[in-house]
Amino acid sequence: MTGVRPDNITPPLATPPLEVACYRATPHGAGAVATIEIIGDVSACLTALCGRDVEVGGLRLRKFERIDEGLVARLAPERAQLMPHGGTRIVERLAEWLAAHGAHWIDDPLAARAELDPLEIFPEAEDRVEALALATMARAASPLAVSILLAQRERWAAHANNPLTAEDHARSARLMRLVDPARVALVGRPNAGKSTLSNALLGREASIVSPEEGTTRDAVSARIDLGGLVVEWFDLPGLRSSSDEVEMAAIDLARGLLADADFVIALAAPEIAWPELDRAPDLRVFAQVDRMNDASRHPATRENSDLAVSAKTGEGLDALRAAIRDRLVPKEDRANTRPWIFDPRLLSK
Repeated sequence: MTGVRPDNITPPLATPPLEVACYRATPHGAGAVATIEIIGDVSACLTALCGRDVEVGGLRLRKFERIDEGLVARLAPERAQLMPHGGTRIVERLAEWLAAHGAHWIDDPLAARAELDPLEIFPEAEDRVEALALATMARAASPLAVSILLAQRERWAAHANNPLTAEDHARSARLMRLVDPARVALVGRPNAGKSTLSNALLGREASIVSPEEGTTRDAVSARIDLGGLVVEWFDLPGLRSSSDEVEMAAIDLARGLLADADFVIALAAPEIAWPELDRAPDLRVFAQVDRMNDASRHPATRENSDLAVSAKTGEGLDALRAAIRDRLVPKEDRANTRPWIFDPRLLSK
């Protein structure tokens, strides 16, 4: 609603203010269709905006004042969706009209979901736990989160009389990596094969691959699905001393990302030693194992690794995916039948 002139705002009706909360449920920016969620006294709001109500379960074409024409979906007695054309100005004008008539317009959809009662957003839920689970599922990054969230209603009910333990809180924090992706940093010396390995895991070329040292000067990030766990993957520049100011600035940035990472993978390869790090790596991976046709070529380096992989042949890649997934979110956590504290509101009565 920025850049709106006061004379563009529709004067409020000479009626009581609308007792509804509204927010844009689709991403900001122009599109074919936008969706505006309305929660509260929906009948009064639709009557004022469209001239008549829409029955619960109905999907009707309506005019939105003199602003636009679109669909109205009445999802529940206290919940409806307006679906106007997706032009930014149309959405702005609808937001202005609603605000001018007393509706509570919420600019941030995530804030709206946190502010509103989850049962109002998901009236189909059996109880508050299930409604919160559905809200969390809508933003969860990892496919593995779905089945665990769907089981939470029964698990909270089964343990309703059992106090939560410190281990429940610790396990819940680890499981939240299924919702909010962990930051995984891949680090090694130049030409250890970081970019080639990153591209193989991603399934496309996101990092530049070159035999010339220092080619990757910036951290390259992407979301990668590792066997159902989605992580924020950072392919960091090769760590070395350099007279190139641009490269050294990138390396300094990489060290900052390395310090903040949730999980660090150190990479070595034939004729390329392990990187010197300020923190112990969580996983030591020996790359380019397809080049180890001579057992005498740095056998000790490979022996000091947790896994050996080849981005060229695919050897060890599934084991690498599973190792990262199971260390970030252990199998025991995913199989545990005690409640998961996936939303802080679960702790409030």
